[in-house]
Amino acid sequence: MKRVLMVLALLAVGLSLFGQSLAGVDPTGATITYWYQHATSKDTAMKALIAEFNASNAWKITVQGEYAGGYNDIYNKMVAAIAANKPPDLVVAYQNQSAGYQVSGALTDLEPYVMDAKWGLGKDYADFVPGFISQDVNKQFGGQRLGFPPNRSIEVLYYNITWMNKFGVKVPPATWYNFEVLCKKATDPAKGTYGYSLDPYDASHLFAFVISYGGDIGRSDGKGYQFNTPQMKAVMTMMKRLYDAGYAKKNAKQYDYQNEFGNSQAMFSISSTSGINYYDTVVKASKAPFVWSVAAVPQASASNKPAIDLYGASVSVPKTTPEKQLAAWLFIKWFSEPKQQARWAEISAYFPVRKSAEPLLADYLAKNKIYTAGWNLLNSSDLRSEPPYAGYDLVRDKMLSAYNAILDGKDISAILADLDVQAAKLFKDSAP
Repeated sequence: MKRVLMVLALLAVGLSLFGQSLAGVDPTGATITYWYQHATSKDTAMKALIAEFNASNAWKITVQGEYAGGYNDIYNKMVAAIAANKPPDLVVAYQNQSAGYQVSGALTDLEPYVMDAKWGLGKDYADFVPGFISQDVNKQFGGQRLGFPPNRSIEVLYYNITWMNKFGVKVPPATWYNFEVLCKKATDPAKGTYGYSLDPYDASHLFAFVISYGGDIGRSDGKGYQFNTPQMKAVMTMMKRLYDAGYAKKNAKQYDYQNEFGNSQAMFSISSTSGINYYDTVVKASKAPFVWSVAAVPQASASNKPAIDLYGASVSVPKTTPEKQLAAWLFIKWFSEPKQQARWAEISAYFPVRKSAEPLLADYLAKNKIYTAGWNLLNSSDLRSEPPYAGYDLVRDKMLSAYNAILDGKDISAILADLDVQAAKLFKDSAP
């Protein structure tokens, strides 16, 4: 309820600042604040990159980077900051979160910056991975570009090669049928092992699963959501069957799937490629390290081009002053250059957004085969994105409640029908 009230408060807030032409805007000497979610080693690395920009940029722009909490923390802080008319100058935001901010006109449309003859990307635009750079152009707001991608990741299957080889299996399961067969073989109550470490805390899994069945959760006309579909029913039926049989178990707490996979309790885990370094740490620290890798999430039927969830938070520029907005864009543009992209990819395990960063990553790709396996999926998959609608955060909460209710025994059709009703109301209430 608290989050709903925050969104409603956001809808009621209007800002007096409006976008302006870039002609004559001078960013020299501007100081901007950047709120991001990167913690620990990523925070250190981000601050080092920021320091490099501060020391080298020709306009003497100063970026002040600040770890502002997790994604939900930042979202709630932004709602309050917009209401107080005191937003940061640059903020990390998923596409649906930026849409929520833009309901009150709080963000700068970055399309004029991207296309500007003096300050824009120019011929470098073609160097960006197409699916990455188009993701922040929001049709719900007339094609405004509400953010810009600093990196991306995809939802993948983490699989234990050593364990699978014991069953004579040499390749990861390409279909859900083969996945279920292996989950059954891996399950041994006496040893405490099972097939799939099921994460009930992240709604992105449900999107990844439903597109693997050829469905979607966004309506084709762009006017809301759809959950009570044959594809979603098939997903829920399968996951309920795995869960009831003990082939899949819920994580006790968020991110436990990394530990359960890394300690050989579960043969499979499904999560973001951005977690590769975390998985690697757990596997290497386990009592019996093993060989592992990542592959496409299983599909309803074998496919040469599996459907994969492409996601990643972008960075948005709140409306402040023309000088600060341009300064924020220039930092974004600098960060997206191949050299910085390659460095950030090696540090973070995110994928770079520029094609020309790949040659700079040659040594890293050669040494990091698991990252390379994920990277190769980008060119061989049908990359799909979750709905960028305002209010999708709240819908995701409802999706997880529905998922857990079904796993705990509630009727699938009834729960999905109710989810459709709730999602439709949230879409209407959150629309611009």
